Amino acid sequence: MQKHDVHVIINDWERMFIGEAKCYNADGQMLWIIPAICKGVNGPRWDVWGGDTPPGLYVAGVLYETKGNEPWNVWSSYGKWCIDMVEMENQEAKHGRVGICWHGGDPDRTPPLQQMQQLTPTYGCVRSHNRDLEEIVVPTYRKVIAQSGRMWITVNQL
Repeated sequence: MQKHDVHVIINDWERMFIGEAKCYNADGQMLWIIPAICKGVNGPRWDVWGGDTPPGLYVAGVLYETKGNEPWNVWSSYGKWCIDMVEMENQEAKHGRVGICWHGGDPDRTPPLQQMQQLTPTYGCVRSHNRDLEEIVVPTYRKVIAQSGRMWITVNQL
């Protein structure tokens, strides 16, 4: 890791429904910890479409902000924020799973922009609370990018 990089380690335990995302700076200091879910609607396998998030190393790519004129299904699927997770170890492509992201939203039970929505399974992405993305993850991402750093993301399926 370089000086302005951060490393987010997302641990998802099969025996527990909710996992956690911990962010560390380049000096190894923990900056924050938030709930995250890496469960897929077709899990617990990660080598099938709609399975759990494929484990491995990613780097945060493009940050997408959902616009007001987007269809409802976009809002409910992703919430306001979506960060593309770019695979570094071929963990997506080798299983036909390209397109993994980290986002909010809740297509099943609540208004999709509710701050502390239910964390429901996805088609393979990481999901966190809308509030945590808005107030913690996106500001960290923007700060890192502004300093020419990278946000590294490791997904562990335990």
